[in-house]
Amino acid sequence: MSPTTRTLELPVLEELLDSHAPVEPAHADPHEGEPTTATIPILGSAEAIVIEETDPAERSLTELTLSSRRAKTALWVLAATTFATGVNEAAIVALSPAIASGLSVPVTQVGLLVTAFALTVVIATVPLTLLTGRFAARTTLTATLAVWTVGVTIAATADSFAQLAAGRVVSAAAHALFWGIVAPTAASLFAPHLRGMTVTRIMVGGAAVGVIGTPLITVAGNQIGWQAPFWAFAGLGVILTIALALALPGPPPKIVDAEPDEDEPEPPFPETVAPHSRGDLPSLPLFIRVLAVGFAVQIGMSATWTYIVTYYVDVSGVGTSSVPVLFALGGIVGVACTLAIGPVLARRPVHTVGLGLVGVTLSWILFATGERWGAILGQVVVSAGWAVLVAALLNWAMRHTPWRTDVGASIYMVTVNSGAALGPLLGAFVVSQWGARMLPFVSLGLTLVAVVVVGTVDPKVLGRLAVPRSVRLALERREELRVRRDEWRRRAAQPARRPIGAAWFAGQNAARHAGKQARTLTAKRMPKAPKPAKAPKEAKQVKKVKAARPPTPAPPHAPKER
Repeated sequence: MSPTTRTLELPVLEELLDSHAPVEPAHADPHEGEPTTATIPILGSAEAIVIEETDPAERSLTELTLSSRRAKTALWVLAATTFATGVNEAAIVALSPAIASGLSVPVTQVGLLVTAFALTVVIATVPLTLLTGRFAARTTLTATLAVWTVGVTIAATADSFAQLAAGRVVSAAAHALFWGIVAPTAASLFAPHLRGMTVTRIMVGGAAVGVIGTPLITVAGNQIGWQAPFWAFAGLGVILTIALALALPGPPPKIVDAEPDEDEPEPPFPETVAPHSRGDLPSLPLFIRVLAVGFAVQIGMSATWTYIVTYYVDVSGVGTSSVPVLFALGGIVGVACTLAIGPVLARRPVHTVGLGLVGVTLSWILFATGERWGAILGQVVVSAGWAVLVAALLNWAMRHTPWRTDVGASIYMVTVNSGAALGPLLGAFVVSQWGARMLPFVSLGLTLVAVVVVGTVDPKVLGRLAVPRSVRLALERREELRVRRDEWRRRAAQPARRPIGAAWFAGQNAARHAGKQARTLTAKRMPKAPKPAKAPKEAKQVKKVKAARPPTPAPPHAPKER
């Protein structure tokens, strides 16, 4: 046996079969699904995950014949676009003090822009994705980024809070549509076995948001003015719009079919579309549990993080020049933790969520001290915990979704972004009533609620989640086969017997109606006599005429017969 060969020990797996966990029916999929990607736009981060789907992305003839160089170029352009949209999303958090002073409005009012952005994403993602589904990816993405450029231009030229809010809503609608179609577009550029690479390349842009983008716009907003970053977004949007139009493949050519040949046989089976896969442990109560955890932690996170710059400067005493350094440090830690936690997600999703919650809880405790050292350590810990928590929650939700994975991902996105919309409202109320120092305490309470929900998960569910999908499906099918064989052996070994009461009543009824049953059986067995054939209508009429005539009298002198 080679050193790279491993055997599957059945005695270890027998413990799972002997458990009292309910056996769920195996999936009716004819084969294992191919991996695809799904992107979930969330405040402060946009995760792309690999989901097992049977039809991950439609590849046209143009995409199949696309050169490798152009496909990679298109992928890097998409990654750059994810960077631009991600930085624009986080811009309000980084520029909130500068915007408040520039427009002469309270910082709590600037925080409402985060709520408007999140609500727009919640409302616009699904309808816009459905409306633009019939168009080619190049047309949709190019138009989307053009609208996004218009939105950031409106924000750059804003001299009032209302105009800035309008620009944010327009860019949020384009942001929602972009993140709804960017993953399938990237997946269609490459073969199925290379789609893991597409996820990595796309997330390079998302990772660069925290490491480079947010610190850079913070420095620019403090040194030049809060409108300068939006002007940079507008220029970058024009460049990326042109790049998408040139790099992405166009729509497939329309092929006019000739008249069908009558001699050509029809296909024996109609073409069917393979169904989307669902979670490997589908359960509506468990899926609702995941949504509750995500909703609670998102409200707690956005309540404090929306006003984190104000907290750093006014409460913890961190200098304005040090804030970009903290953002860059948190971005580096978040990327490192996301890469490190990947191998554990498949086997320990709930434990990974618990680990992320521990990190976020500890960060709120550090922020609650109000000291400078607590703010620095809290920035590091919250970046690590949040990166782990977002990835783990999304993976956990996809494991339990009772519907198709795209439907489950949409419901998860709506729930989490709803929490992101309510968090700034809660934070604004806390700041106006008690000050920014009380924000970490509120976030700590909401996070502890999520800790309780995760801590009450059934241990049997944890054990089933720890088993790989392929092993779980094999065990389920094996258990179903064993149950069928036991039932067949039981029926074959024991003849079917009626209960005593039913047998007694059947015997009495047969004895009472024995003669009737015999006559009925005899009548059924004896052949019926054939009916006489009907005479024709003409013969019947002749008989009637003969019967109506009077008898003919004999002649008077007729000779008598001898």
